[in-house]
Amino acid sequence: MNNSEPGFYNNKDLILDEIWALLTKGVTDRSEDFRLPVVVLNSHSGPDARIVVLRGAFQERNTLRFHTDIRSEKIEFIKNNNEIYFLFYNKERKIQVRAAGNATIHYKNKTTEEAWKKTQVISRKCYLASNAPGTRSEIPTSGIPEQYEGKNVPIEESEVGYENFSIIESKIHTFEWLYLASKGHRRAKIKLTDHGSEATWVTP
Repeated sequence: MNNSEPGFYNNKDLILDEIWALLTKGVTDRSEDFRLPVVVLNSHSGPDARIVVLRGAFQERNTLRFHTDIRSEKIEFIKNNNEIYFLFYNKERKIQVRAAGNATIHYKNKTTEEAWKKTQVISRKCYLASNAPGTRSEIPTSGIPEQYEGKNVPIEESEVGYENFSIIESKIHTFEWLYLASKGHRRAKIKLTDHGSEATWVTP
């Protein structure tokens, strides 16, 4: 094997560890491309996509996490159809990962309480908006109360934002991995269960 080839190039058993390494890094490293995946939900009129911030990657539970406002239309979409899809791409490593799973909404429970305590004030500020995300406005607006525009919010005053804070956890059942290489791409599908995983090569 060429020394420049990564170990997973011809070994599908190494792919899953590479995926979770990138996902885990995405949670903590702001410079990691996997930190900002595209998420696709099912709206009443078809697929609906947006970029979110990856807030958790739990390999032992095959679960990914992001935060959102409970008033967001994402919540309505998930309640109607909890199928969810993620698209990640790391430009430097030339790795694309698609993930499919089922989403669960957490609101005012132990999961959200623990996450809220760890949420920085700058992120809590997003949940202080008076109106729900997507509310029509006659003027340009951030939605943030005027007294907090361009200012730091005291931690005690940010607590009210918890009322709008929710977490989406997605149980992933399938990864589709693509590695781009000049000598020949590699692609694989990985099925996940609570008891293990099964990887299969497919044609790129």
